[in-house]
Amino acid sequence: MIGDKQTQSAEGSATALQAGRDIHVYGLSASDVYEICALCLRENFPKLKEEALRIAENNVKDFAEILQKRLTDTFSSIAIEKLKDPDVQAAINDAVQASARKGISANPQVLTTLISERVAKNSDAFKDIVLSEAVRIVPRLTAQQIALLSFVHFVCSMRYPSLISIKDLELVGQAALRFSSAGFGLSDSQKQHLQYAGVASVNNILSGDIFDIQCKEYARFGLAGGVAFKEELARYAPSYSRLLEQFSQENLFAIHLTSVGQAIALAHASNYSGSMDYSIWIK
Repeated sequence: MIGDKQTQSAEGSATALQAGRDIHVYGLSASDVYEICALCLRENFPKLKEEALRIAENNVKDFAEILQKRLTDTFSSIAIEKLKDPDVQAAINDAVQASARKGISANPQVLTTLISERVAKNSDAFKDIVLSEAVRIVPRLTAQQIALLSFVHFVCSMRYPSLISIKDLELVGQAALRFSSAGFGLSDSQKQHLQYAGVASVNNILSGDIFDIQCKEYARFGLAGGVAFKEELARYAPSYSRLLEQFSQENLFAIHLTSVGQAIALAHASNYSGSMDYSIWIK
């Protein structure tokens, strides 16, 4: 489980759908979800050429299948009646439109994770706003940029107070590499695009020593400074060491995530590391 520093009325062009009307008590059928997504497609893409329409329909079908599985898998933690909320339907509409146009490049796994979190039982007004905005932004990012957001969030904002030895960071590092390594070494223009998309601010003047910072935050390991911490990581937690080395080499202190960036980072990471409590950071 990934932890943190503490503990671990439709709008615009949205189509108002009567989602949930025929939803089963014990879950959502594929036809329920596909009906919602297909209606979004028909309302927003009425004039596509035949070949383009076929591709768009296939893209939407694939997205609907992923969404149906996601909602079914998280059924115990969601409030199904929220699917009747116009803002939720607008978020689904945004995701369907992006998926119809871009297919897998719209990052459907992240989109569906955000939607399932948007209809979660434990939510508040601010978190709902952030999640709806995140759904709108995700298709504007590459999978590699999303991985970078998760990488930055992991290094800067996640800590593990239950760990008793620096050796314990190795399993944490192995898990984090799976969701973050695709974001290593992106160009400056791709990083600057994060600011344009509204998921981060980028200030290359900022810097720091991530090893020294984490040594202080893990003071219970009894190491006397960043150099000692770095050496012990290289010896006992090489995967975690690789993450911090990469962070340092790229000076990712320059990237500071917005709340929307954090939501996207958490959605991506949770697809690898299990569900997370978004309210720890988005509040």
